Amino acid sequence: MTVRDETVPTVAEPGALVRAWAALDVDRLRSPLASGRSAWASADPVLIHALTLTALAELGTPWPQPLFSQYAAYPIRGERVVYEDPVFARIERLARAVALAAATGEEMWLSEAADGLWLLCEQSTWCWPAHDDAFARFGTVTPSRSSPYLDLGAGESVATIGWAVAVIGPELEERFPGLCARLREEAEIRVFRPFLDRDDWHWLGLDGRLHNWNPWILGNVIVAAATLAEPAEARLLVDRAVAGIDRYLAAMPADGAIDEGYEYWWNGAARALEALDVLDRIGGAPLDLGGMPGLAALLRFPQRMQLSAEWYVNVADAQARADDERPWHVLHRWARRLGLTDVASYAASHRRPGTPVVSPNMSTGRLLTALLDEDWRAATPASPPLPASIELPSVQLALARETSGSDRGLAVAVKGGHNGENHNHNDVGSVIVALDGVPAVIDVGRPTYDARTFGPDRYDIWSMRSEWHSTASPRGRTQGVGAEFAARAFSGGDDGDVAAWQVEIGGAYGLGTDETWLRRVSLDRSARRVTVDDSWSLDDAAGTTVTYLVWGDLADEGDGRLTLRRPVEGARDLVLHHDGAHHTIEVRQLDDPVMTRSWGSQVARLVLHPAPDASGIRFTAEAAR
Repeated sequence: MTVRDETVPTVAEPGALVRAWAALDVDRLRSPLASGRSAWASADPVLIHALTLTALAELGTPWPQPLFSQYAAYPIRGERVVYEDPVFARIERLARAVALAAATGEEMWLSEAADGLWLLCEQSTWCWPAHDDAFARFGTVTPSRSSPYLDLGAGESVATIGWAVAVIGPELEERFPGLCARLREEAEIRVFRPFLDRDDWHWLGLDGRLHNWNPWILGNVIVAAATLAEPAEARLLVDRAVAGIDRYLAAMPADGAIDEGYEYWWNGAARALEALDVLDRIGGAPLDLGGMPGLAALLRFPQRMQLSAEWYVNVADAQARADDERPWHVLHRWARRLGLTDVASYAASHRRPGTPVVSPNMSTGRLLTALLDEDWRAATPASPPLPASIELPSVQLALARETSGSDRGLAVAVKGGHNGENHNHNDVGSVIVALDGVPAVIDVGRPTYDARTFGPDRYDIWSMRSEWHSTASPRGRTQGVGAEFAARAFSGGDDGDVAAWQVEIGGAYGLGTDETWLRRVSLDRSARRVTVDDSWSLDDAAGTTVTYLVWGDLADEGDGRLTLRRPVEGARDLVLHHDGAHHTIEVRQLDDPVMTRSWGSQVARLVLHPAPDASGIRFTAEAAR
């Protein structure tokens, strides 16, 4: 039975991707990846070795088993990782087995893969409990077998099966007759029918609201359709998925910015790029990308958020401290395809010759494609671009650094935007200051996801609130929730000596139309100083403060001068100065593992209190001499 949301349009003009896919005039869908031993003779031996070490250690041990009590922990207590952890561990073990079975042809890995695939068939739901709507629809803490929810988890599971059948399907059929048929049956019930029967999935983007679920799920559907569905149904599934990703790409701004933050680029934009790769392969020819000129800017977004090799501007739900467990081969492959040498250098800055081409814990598709990417394996380390400054008007985000091409010295980022952005933190006007590539004035980021994170209680989480970001509190007010709470203007630029931007942020607090709060953020390269000038016109300024969230120990030197001693070996101290009446310091202890990974055990909030009759306050940061 088709479920339709009558409040949104169901027909749209085909975009560039739809037209490019139609132009291939595909008569039959091919496999998304080659199978057979000869195709895998060139697989990366270093990654094969790493996968083998882990897989041998777990061979013969019980598979990770997600339990019902763990699933029910989400609707009962709001805990999600207790169920997700064993689910993820199971998928990762299966991915290793599939890759090894494809690359080596050894019987023990084929059997291990078959065990994992069978367990997926027997798993009551592929949906992650934080996404399942059965709790709301039926009032149960059990998933619905008759009306399954198609979420990220279901997409990942069906794609895992699809990739397995693509690369070891004939071997599975020969050794375990009937298993592939069972896999197809489960895919039909859990993914294909719900996808075709309903158009009220929020991630389809029919209402114009697009986010990373769209290409993540739809790219996985394409892989599964090409390998598991009957030809006629497969074409319906792929065409519908292509139309959805087309909407996602069409919604991307010209500057390539992702409001979800750089970390979500890898499970949003990168997923769209991987889907285009799959379409090339199943369509039998490369897509014509001429109608998609925004791809180059989209590819540049992660490098534009880079402060240094390890640290990033972490707006939204991104983490500040990066890791190399990213599918860098995806970005490198697209840089090669589009001839973007700066993007190729950025990706190659993460390549370590002699190490696996990708993390052994990647999903099945990312493992398999990396194993066969000989150009990525041969890539040599390069220096990341680290441009002198960038500006992304679509999200009102700017970054400037002291020296182009180097993380040495000061860097500052300032954010405008609005509080209806995806993964928003109520942080209009916030700033980040780094010295030698390491953040000092920081955005603490998100904690571990739980029931509050994407629900009505999101802004009860302290780190999602404006008073825990480096921004203002006019009359003691915090920022409001929703797109109407926004910067009223954002302007500026970089003349080479000084990079400066100003943003009017009074609208983020619901101030009166006659009240204003103007923030000007600048980096003076000659003076080697970051300055934040706040000026305001308020009906009543009582209770007004300005906050800076910092990482390190603050030593009060008197007269508005403080030294920030940073908890990083060899890091230079930062000298902070303000011209307010006084300041207070509050230390916040951290115990959430997502936060402590970046910041250790604590951060501090420096709150500046202007004089009662003041209409402005200045804050500066510079390296200790």
